[in-house]
Amino acid sequence: MRYLLDTCALIWLGMGGGELTKDARRRISVASTLHYSSISVWEIARLQKEGKVVIPNDPAGFMADLREMYGLTAIPPVDDIMLRAAQLPDFHKDPADRIIIATALVHDLPIVTGDGKFPQYGVKTLS
Repeated sequence: MRYLLDTCALIWLGMGGGELTKDARRRISVASTLHYSSISVWEIARLQKEGKVVIPNDPAGFMADLREMYGLTAIPPVDDIMLRAAQLPDFHKDPADRIIIATALVHDLPIVTGDGKFPQYGVKTLS
């Protein structure tokens, strides 16, 4: 199974996985491929800069460690994803989350997230 990790899931995973459910941790451990949207890198860097999240090293190193440990693959926000994000209903106002949701829709991926608004867009989620 393939999964898309939301920004919060990336942070939780990088901090030991404590906020992820047991089921999510199990699914991540046996996933064939784990993806993340490149917008999450920007979001992690912004959250760290604003002091809203504490990560063990700088955002570049944090992401490099995650990629190495979990074999993560980045999905950049290319045109079809950006257009899909712009067309989504306004259930969610956060542009980064809208890009992550659009990424999941375009690539038909379930999202590992703690955000309860994501299922309103018809994407499968687990936390």
